Amino acid sequence: MVRMTRKERLEAIVAGRIPDRPAIKVWGATPGQACVHPAFVPVRDLAAQYTDLMLGASSPFHIYCGQHSVNLIESETQPTSSPEWVNQVTTYHTPDGALQSTFRASTVGKPGYEQEHLLKEPADIGKLLSLPYTPYPITLKDVEHTSANLGDAGIVLYGLDHPAYALERLIGSENFALWSLDAPEQILEAITVFQQRLRAHVEATLAAGYRGLVGWVGPELCIPPLLPPSTFDEYVTAIDAPLIDLLHEGGCRVWVHCHGKMRPVLKRFLAMGVDVLNPIEPPPMGDITLEEAFACVGDAMALEGNIETHDLMTATTDEIRAQVHAVLDQGANHRFILCPSSGYMENINPTAGEIENWRLFITEGVRYADTLAC
Repeated sequence: MVRMTRKERLEAIVAGRIPDRPAIKVWGATPGQACVHPAFVPVRDLAAQYTDLMLGASSPFHIYCGQHSVNLIESETQPTSSPEWVNQVTTYHTPDGALQSTFRASTVGKPGYEQEHLLKEPADIGKLLSLPYTPYPITLKDVEHTSANLGDAGIVLYGLDHPAYALERLIGSENFALWSLDAPEQILEAITVFQQRLRAHVEATLAAGYRGLVGWVGPELCIPPLLPPSTFDEYVTAIDAPLIDLLHEGGCRVWVHCHGKMRPVLKRFLAMGVDVLNPIEPPPMGDITLEEAFACVGDAMALEGNIETHDLMTATTDEIRAQVHAVLDQGANHRFILCPSSGYMENINPTAGEIENWRLFITEGVRYADTLAC
C-alpha cells in the first residue's frame, strides 16, 4: 500500500477503509494554541508536526435560545475571598421567570465546579423551554479556514451539541439520573425539543454544502452506572440514530465521544451507524479490551483511543512505550486511531515525567506505527 498523508489516513478510517497504518492523535492538540504551562509547548509542536490532526470547527449554534442568547442571558463575574477563585453568575431571563446558576471558576487554570445549577427542580425545565428560539444562520467560514490551515496534516471535525448533554449541563449528572426516574416526561420533553433544533441546524449545514466529519460528546451520561441501557435507548438511540441517518444521507460521517464502560452499549453505537467511537478506555477504567472491542464490531466501526491520560501523567516511560506498542499491535490492520482518553493539558502543573511521556507517546507512536504499515 502506498504511504498515505495524514489527511488521507484519517479520511480512509472515517470512510470505512483500512488505512496504511493506525493513525496517531493527541486529542485537543492544535498548532499554535496557547498552553496552560510552557512545558506543554514542545508537546503541542510535536503533535502538530507528526500526528494525524483532527481539528474542531463549527457554525454558531445556541441550543437554548439561539440568537436571543445575546439579549436574554446575562453573565457577571464576582470576586471571592480567594484571588484564585471567582464566581461566574449566569442569569437566563425567561418569560416565566429568571433562572440563575453560579460556577466557581479558577483564575489559575484549576478545574472549577458548579455551586448552583441553573435548573433546580424539574418544573424549571418548563421555564427554560419558554425562552424564544431563533436559530443562527449557517456559515462554513470556520470550516473553510480550519481546512485550509490543515492542508494534508489532517481533517476537520464539525462539532455539534448533544440533546442529553445540553440538559445535563444545566442540572448536573446526579440530577440527570434522579430526574430521569422522578420526572421522565420533563426530561424527554427537553431532549426532544433540543433534538428538533439540532436537526434543523444539521439540515441547514448540509444545505450549505458541508460533507465532512461531524461529531459530538454526550452519550456517556446515559450509560451504566449512571443510567441503565434502557435509558440509553430512549435518550441516545432514539434521538441520535435519525440524526446519524440524516448525516449519512447528506454525505457526512459521524464521530462520537463516550467515556466509561462500553461493553453494554458498544453494539448499540454500531447499530446507530456511528463511524468512529472514542475513546474505548481499557480496564480498569473501561470494561473491554481493544482486542475484544474489535472482535465485537469488526471494522464496521472505527475505534479511537485506548491509552488513559492518567497513565501518561503517572507511568514510567518504559510502561508507556510498552502500552503504545501493545495497543498499536492490536489496532494494526484495523480502522484504528491511537489516542489518549482526554486532552494533553489536563494537568496545569505537569511533571517532567509527564511531559516526557507525552513526547514519547508521539514520537514512539509514529515510529512504531510506521513499522506496521501495510
